[in-house]
Amino acid sequence: MNHFFRARLRAVAWPLAALGVLSVSACGGTGEKPEQAMTLSQVNLNCTQQPGETCDKVQATVMLYSNVVDQRPLWEETPAAGGRKVFQRAKPIKQADGSWLMDFAVMPGLAEGTYTGSVDFSVFVNPFPGTPNYQPRTASYSITVVGLKGNLSPLRELSGGDWEGSNGNAAHTGFVPVTLDTAKFTRRWSWKGADGISGSRLSPLVTANGLVYFNEEVSVADAGEKFKYIYTYKLSALSETDGVAAWQTELKLPGPLGAPGVSGNRLVMAGISDAHTFDALTGARLATVNQPNTMGQLIATSPLTAPTLFAGNAYLGGNNDVISLDATTGQNRWSSSLDLPKLGNVDEWTPAVSAGTVYSHAAGTLTAFNIGDGTRRFSVAVPGQVLGGLNKSALRQAPVLVDENTVLLLNQRPYPGKSADNSLTLVDTASRAVRWTVNGRFTTQPVVARGVIYVGNDSGRVLEARNVSDGAVLWTWPLAGVGEEAFGGDLIVTNNLLFVAGEKHTYALNLASHQLAWTYRLGGTLALSRNGVLYIRSTPGADAGIVNYVTAINLQ
Repeated sequence: MNHFFRARLRAVAWPLAALGVLSVSACGGTGEKPEQAMTLSQVNLNCTQQPGETCDKVQATVMLYSNVVDQRPLWEETPAAGGRKVFQRAKPIKQADGSWLMDFAVMPGLAEGTYTGSVDFSVFVNPFPGTPNYQPRTASYSITVVGLKGNLSPLRELSGGDWEGSNGNAAHTGFVPVTLDTAKFTRRWSWKGADGISGSRLSPLVTANGLVYFNEEVSVADAGEKFKYIYTYKLSALSETDGVAAWQTELKLPGPLGAPGVSGNRLVMAGISDAHTFDALTGARLATVNQPNTMGQLIATSPLTAPTLFAGNAYLGGNNDVISLDATTGQNRWSSSLDLPKLGNVDEWTPAVSAGTVYSHAAGTLTAFNIGDGTRRFSVAVPGQVLGGLNKSALRQAPVLVDENTVLLLNQRPYPGKSADNSLTLVDTASRAVRWTVNGRFTTQPVVARGVIYVGNDSGRVLEARNVSDGAVLWTWPLAGVGEEAFGGDLIVTNNLLFVAGEKHTYALNLASHQLAWTYRLGGTLALSRNGVLYIRSTPGADAGIVNYVTAINLQ
């Protein structure tokens, strides 16, 4: 006989008021009178899980009686007949009142269907005579995993334009002029990437032509040469209607390839030395053209960096250059140097473009170039700390054109999930002077609409709404209120809502009340199409590897 045995405690799966009514059947072995060791309350072991989501708040609260209070509760899952287990683990969390919150994690990769069964809660007891015959308490569970297809309602075009690249448009404002009703939000469809490919990365999403585009990178070690990797890229266009691939184009390259930028029927991506142009309707590659540069390579790019498209041309931010090329032929129109030192080159940034000017922001300088020939119009020194060390070259930002005479700048962002001192600056391009600068630990690309700037600040871990005129904080929204520790992606602002991507969930805030209006259990990078579909690009971790998801949310 084992020295210890588990006296299973069957918790009644009834309303909380009835939880005190227990079975009195003997547990066997001791012959002692049945007793209880705990109360069970706040039972929520049910969840409907959308593709890519992770069920959260699947929990039960256990309060142990004083005679067993020095123990921690145990659990055992019993699936319904013919079923399989669904809980990967349960984390016991001690509460201030002495109770235990049992926080259950659902196994990743469950097939579509509904899984039911029960969970027995228990304690360890000594089997010797006189040991109390503790009875089990049991709670039932129901976990539903839905399929990739959701509510495929007819698409209807809204007043906003296409989501063409970083922050949606060439001005990078992140503003879509639509008014939305959260009561109408439903999941439309989900796309799932390949399972178990640890070297797979998915670019941010762009939309046009009733399609959503992204670039999937898979890196594989070259068997013939040590420390060399072969990069395979799959450029995909999924139908906004149902998520089915309209076309896919595969490229094998010796180095990284950036994210796509799209405008109308043209799509452009940039690599280390070449720019690639595509027919956005068919996926046909139109041209691959080497671009002139002053640092020996076009860009030390990442799959997160997209060209900015404007009026049939594409604009790239290089290591030491701003480059303009024809979005069809790929031919270089002009290339202008940022005049950076040899070891001061920068990457992971994209320029902002207006009708007559191209703006770069690198190494503490805002520079304006003539859109026609790339000649330099003016430069403005921008205050603020520039990150050092390994982060020195990676800017992870783009200028934001608030209006024709105002540019908003985030001097540099740290790597996602990290935090560092940086600053926001507003520059008046008419007077060519800095209007204001505020310091913080800003972690999202700022967005702007109707005189208000929205940005995530790790100082206080809050979403901030700031006045364009002077940078003053108008109101804040704390991440702690929704259990988030950091921002997981960027922002989108509409007439009445602000979409915020956390690490775990995506949120919509009501701009009038500053209150949470909607939540979806998936975080990531966001895009919003002219057909009223919100897209979430996410790469949640899974035990079998990293699985990429694209989730489409109907907004009307």
